[in-house]
Amino acid sequence: MKVTRLVGLAALAAAGCTVLPPEPADALRLRAPNLERPLSETHPPPSRPEDPVKLAVWERINADRAAAGLSAVAWDEAASRAADDFCGEQIREGTNGHFLTNGVPPYARVTFAGIFGVPTENAVSWKSSGTRFESSTVDLALSGQTNMMAEVPPADGHRRTILDPDATHVGVGYAQKHGNFRMAQEFLTRRLAELTLQRVAADPETVLVKGRTLAVFRPEFVTLAHEPSPHPLTRAEASARESYRYPIPGLAYVPVGIKSLHVVGTQTEDALHVDPSGEFSFRFTPRLPGLWTILIYAGRGRESPVPGGLAVLWVERAAARER
Repeated sequence: MKVTRLVGLAALAAAGCTVLPPEPADALRLRAPNLERPLSETHPPPSRPEDPVKLAVWERINADRAAAGLSAVAWDEAASRAADDFCGEQIREGTNGHFLTNGVPPYARVTFAGIFGVPTENAVSWKSSGTRFESSTVDLALSGQTNMMAEVPPADGHRRTILDPDATHVGVGYAQKHGNFRMAQEFLTRRLAELTLQRVAADPETVLVKGRTLAVFRPEFVTLAHEPSPHPLTRAEASARESYRYPIPGLAYVPVGIKSLHVVGTQTEDALHVDPSGEFSFRFTPRLPGLWTILIYAGRGRESPVPGGLAVLWVERAAARER
């Protein structure tokens, strides 16, 4: 199902803000992604899928978008590889839906793979009573796409994901084994030319986030949302999670010096360094263990800014890592 991006809107207001709890006494350490070396991604170059199943689904997606008056989504090879890994692991575990038994939400799973577009995921599962399907793999994948496009509001989350006007890229992955078929479509909104995460301090744990928007966009503000750390799930629990939501942000960074700009519903700080060229940077020191979801909003002209880049940090107490 389509996820809901629950994010604040920029406004010139002095509304009350969400005050974050004080920093815990125990030191925090980064668990994921691995930042022993800086982790970077650049905007993917134009490409086409070589796999015939992926090619067929990608072309059908763009035909469905064209029929709705929407622009095509570019092929995203990195997202496709991540979707392949996810589908293969689902078959190994015997799960379906959007989660594996590690409990990591899809948006964190994608960014831990070094992909910094803003993702929304469709997932398809087919199971045969035998050891193989009578239909070809291409037919199984396309029937999944057809079923999703046939959804009717309000139960049309997959269809709305396919027809998201902000989506710019998609990666399709699949796996098939012993009468099980899984397919995942990772749609992404990419408005960044590049993004790098770099660990710059350990006491306290601090990460430098720096990047650059595509030429037609400009960085507007950043939101940061906290949620508890993922916990292991049973196969039944993982498969029962048929949808997910982005966490609600409690902290936001706006450009340095613009103290009048407040992101509604957040504690807003002018900590975002922005260059006229579109380059931006900020440092983040997590205050609580858990997942921190960072959304980078980028705008164009008079259009309202939308999330154009994403990173997720998983931090935990140092004492927990030592056990």
